Amino acid sequence: MTTDRPDLIAGEMATVLQATRMPSFLGAPWLHCDTAAIRAHGARAVFLGVPFDQATVYRSGSSHGPRGVRQASEQYLPYLGEFDIDLFEEFRLVDCGDVPVVPANAARSRAAIADHVGRVLDAGAFPILVGGDHSIPIPAMDAVSARVAGKVGYLHFDAHLDCQPDVAGEKFTNWSGVSRAVERDNVDPRNVVVVGIRGALNPPEQFRFVRDHGITMYTMREITRRGIAEVVTEALDRVTDGTAAFYITWDTDVIDASAMPGTDGPEPGGLTSAEALRAIELVGARKPIAMDIVEITPAYDPAGISTRLGCYLIFNLLGGWATGGEPRRA
Repeated sequence: MTTDRPDLIAGEMATVLQATRMPSFLGAPWLHCDTAAIRAHGARAVFLGVPFDQATVYRSGSSHGPRGVRQASEQYLPYLGEFDIDLFEEFRLVDCGDVPVVPANAARSRAAIADHVGRVLDAGAFPILVGGDHSIPIPAMDAVSARVAGKVGYLHFDAHLDCQPDVAGEKFTNWSGVSRAVERDNVDPRNVVVVGIRGALNPPEQFRFVRDHGITMYTMREITRRGIAEVVTEALDRVTDGTAAFYITWDTDVIDASAMPGTDGPEPGGLTSAEALRAIELVGARKPIAMDIVEITPAYDPAGISTRLGCYLIFNLLGGWATGGEPRRA
C-alpha cells in the first residue's frame, strides 16, 4: 500500500487494511506500528510489509509481495508441529501493516522504512520485513546501526553479490545493499557474508569488491560440495564473531527458480526449498536483531508456490529461534 502522506502513521494504515478486509499475516492481530502499542501487547515478533520496488534494476512487481504473503498465510495455522510451538503464544506475533512508502520519492520512502523498523526495535521486538525490492536492507540497517552500541554483522543470502557501488550514479538500488553495509562505521567487512552466489549476473567488478574488502562469499558450488548446514553454521560464526548483533537479509532468488519462480531475478541452480528452510532455521537459532525477505513477485507465479515458501521461511526462522535450530519433533 502506498500513500502521498509521509506523515500517515502505521496505526491508520492498519485501520485501512482492516477496513478493506486485507488478511493479516496468519490472522495475527493488527497493531499500530507504535513502540508503546507493540510493547503493551508484549509482541516479540512483528510482521511489517514494505511495498517498495522503486529501486529495482531488473523487473518490478515485488511491491505486491507483502500482500501475496499475507494472502498465502490464510491457509496456515500458527501452530508449527515440527517445532511444537504456537507462534501467537511463543512470540505474541502481530501484523503492523505496511510501511507508508511515498510514490516516486525513494528518499522519503527509505526514511519511512528506517523509522518503522526503529519503532519495532525500540519496543524490544523482532521486525520481520517482507518486501519489496532488495534495497530495503539499506534503510533497515540505518535503524539497526543507530541502535546497536557495538559492531553489527550482515548476513546476505542471494544469487547475486549486490556489491555494485552505484548504478549509473545511483547508490540506493537493489544491487547495492552489501556496498552500503560495509560503509557503516560499526560494520566490519570481516563480519559480512554472502551466501548462494551463482549465475551470469555477477560482474567482475563485484567479485573484486568482495576480495578487496575482505567479505566472505559462499557460492552454490561450495554449498553443494560441503552441505548447507556446514556452510551456514560457518557463515553465522563469521557474522557473530565480535559483534553485538547481526542482520539477516534474504533475497528469494537464492532459492532455485523451480521452487521460487515468483521473484525479481529467478536463477537456476539455487537452494532447494528444503535447504532454504534448514538454512533459515539455523539463522533463527542465533537470534538476529532484524530480518527481511525480499523480491517476492506474485505476478510471476500464478500457482502461489513462491508466496507459500515465503511463509515457510518466516515459520522456520521463528521455529529455529524457539528451539535452537533443532525441532522438538523429528
